Amino acid sequence: MMEPKETVVLVAEDEPVVRNLVQLMLSKQGYAVLTAKDGQEALEVCHKFKDPIHLLLTDVKMPRMNGLQLAKRVREQRPEIKVLIMSSETADTILRENSPDAFLRKPFIPPTLLKCVQRVLTHSFTGVCQDTELL
Repeated sequence: MMEPKETVVLVAEDEPVVRNLVQLMLSKQGYAVLTAKDGQEALEVCHKFKDPIHLLLTDVKMPRMNGLQLAKRVREQRPEIKVLIMSSETADTILRENSPDAFLRKPFIPPTLLKCVQRVLTHSFTGVCQDTELL
């Protein structure tokens, strides 16, 4: 099992408030957090950062490149990366067309995000993270 301190999470989110909040929550848990304001920037970070990145946490709707395109491109570079998609859309739409490891519906509460991240990283969990089942 990986300890948070060795775990690198790349957060791609175009809303600064959400991005900063997610970064803060994950950093406080001891994760190393890389951030990007859109898919294109996330791809560049992925390219420049030479160490392993364990999780891509990405919003779906972003300028320049959406989260689903990003996930696909990142997986080509780093096949072992886990992908957690955040979106206010329903999970069905996303999971039908793509294969993220997990899906987190926005808006979410901090404990849900942290539990979801933890599950995806440690249990090869796939599916939808629900507030109810995680509390």
